[in-house]
Amino acid sequence: MAAVITEGRPSAAGAADARHGGSMLDQRGCRKRHPSYNVPTTSSPTLLELALGARMRLAAESAQLNAINVFPVADGDTGSNLLHTIDAVVESLRGNPADPARAIGDAALLGARGNSGTILASMIRAAAGELGAGQALPQALLSGARAAYRAVPEPVEGTMLTVAQALADAAHGESLEECVATALVAARAALAQTPDQLDQLRSAGVVDAGAAGLVALLEGLAGVLAGEPVVDHSPAAPRPAVHLADPTSRYQFCIGFVMRDVDLDGLRAAADTWGDSLVLAGDAELVRVHVHADDVDRVTTEAGAFGAVSDCVTSDMRDDIAARSTRHEQMGTTAIVYDSTADLPVLEHPDWTMVPLTVHFGEAEFRDYVDLTAAEFYERLASSSTHPTTSQPAPGVFIAVYRDLLERYEHVVSVHLSAGLSGTYGSACTAAQEFPGRVTVIDSRLVSMPLALGLGRAQDALDAGASPGDLPGLFDKIGRQSGCLFSVATLEYLQRGGRIGRAQALVGTLLGVHPLLAVEDGVVVPVGRVRGEVRVLPELVAEFARRSASYPTIDVAIAHADDLERATELEALVREARVGIRSVRILTLGAVVGTHAGPGALGLAFVAAD
Repeated sequence: MAAVITEGRPSAAGAADARHGGSMLDQRGCRKRHPSYNVPTTSSPTLLELALGARMRLAAESAQLNAINVFPVADGDTGSNLLHTIDAVVESLRGNPADPARAIGDAALLGARGNSGTILASMIRAAAGELGAGQALPQALLSGARAAYRAVPEPVEGTMLTVAQALADAAHGESLEECVATALVAARAALAQTPDQLDQLRSAGVVDAGAAGLVALLEGLAGVLAGEPVVDHSPAAPRPAVHLADPTSRYQFCIGFVMRDVDLDGLRAAADTWGDSLVLAGDAELVRVHVHADDVDRVTTEAGAFGAVSDCVTSDMRDDIAARSTRHEQMGTTAIVYDSTADLPVLEHPDWTMVPLTVHFGEAEFRDYVDLTAAEFYERLASSSTHPTTSQPAPGVFIAVYRDLLERYEHVVSVHLSAGLSGTYGSACTAAQEFPGRVTVIDSRLVSMPLALGLGRAQDALDAGASPGDLPGLFDKIGRQSGCLFSVATLEYLQRGGRIGRAQALVGTLLGVHPLLAVEDGVVVPVGRVRGEVRVLPELVAEFARRSASYPTIDVAIAHADDLERATELEALVREARVGIRSVRILTLGAVVGTHAGPGALGLAFVAAD
């Protein structure tokens, strides 16, 4: 059974750890009636655990899904709508319903929001019905895919419909884990092809947001089945419906409601005349309707001729646009984008956005700080026989982020690690060409600790009235008035990753010797060699004191590879070494920097105060 970690609420899933049996939709455990999908009772997760695992993965992706949402309308709410729908499913399972299939299906429809959420709800309801009737998971997924296509009057390929069909067609295996795994492989492949099927996606350089949401849900399920811990931080009750601004729709209102005992044929014929973004999900017993239209009364009155209408929720999308304009006035006019090698996983300012690089362990890939925390990375590094590699974000990722931010900001400043260490700066430059005059991309020639300090300086400058055009000069100055030193246990990781620079000269000469290195002009250079681990920290601090001596006041950052105790020891030595230290912050090297520095790495940086 999966471990459930609760945050601020009792764990309903954790209370069911000794109960097994029944169908896949038995609340007590996920053994299936179909004999080819038996799961050992010692590891069978509950339905609630599966739902929480799917929700946890989707929640991690939600903001990015919102950012890349360009089809059918660029309303920036796909991730939020999918999450709202899954939250309703989670809440339905907390009550241990007697009929889980009906409870899940009804909850999905009643909680669905937006196009994507309503399509997802149609899939969940159809699949749950099949599983409740004793069908195997592949059949249930096929029914879900068919329901998704039926929910949309004019299905379009290259969307979540395509991925739903692909995963359903591919799902097979002798166990639930195998079935989900095969479906996931097909879903990822279909997702990657969506830009080739839709011009809107191709021009934006993104995949379909709804399709990416389906992949995230499958990844969450696969994680639970693999024994990954489930963190229960879903809301205690469904959140209110919110529809973000939709500047591409010519209609004023986003309308959603539920219908019971429905004449589906009559409803479909009438609904075709109401507006756009129409989705009808469900069956004659229960239907969720989503549409963009101008006349709310007309829509609900005409719908009432074909069934009982309830739970109507509307939002004025033009008011939403006005509200976003108000929020824009309250924010700064310039957004800062940085990459994950700054080792600042938590945004330190409301105008900041982080774009992660990716770490690969063989075929498995993880976005730095999004899919893999620093602690999880070092744990995997210690046990993996595969040496990790890293890759830069694609230009399409930056395009999606810039496009979203430029709806709310006048300008974006995109600051990245040294171009001498990564192609991230190049990807950002390519993306910036799509927004002439509105995105400034900066090669900081820094990485990790000084980059983190530099971002704070950049924000201080903007707050003091600097323009975006002033920031490249600011980072040039930071580069001249800063230092970045580090020690590694071995040069193996830098050498494998091709980031070793001029320190290559030390390879083969370091038996029993610890190298001291620096980042200068954006590349790694050798500083010295220390024999014996006990001398590493004193030598590192001595070099730091020498390099910073000409600056009366400095800010300091220390970074460690999952060794806070040693970093704290280094801080004490730094504070003893000189006066004029205005601040000291300690960072953990994330997965990308850790891939190249390796376990045992320790860094020390400073930036001169103005």
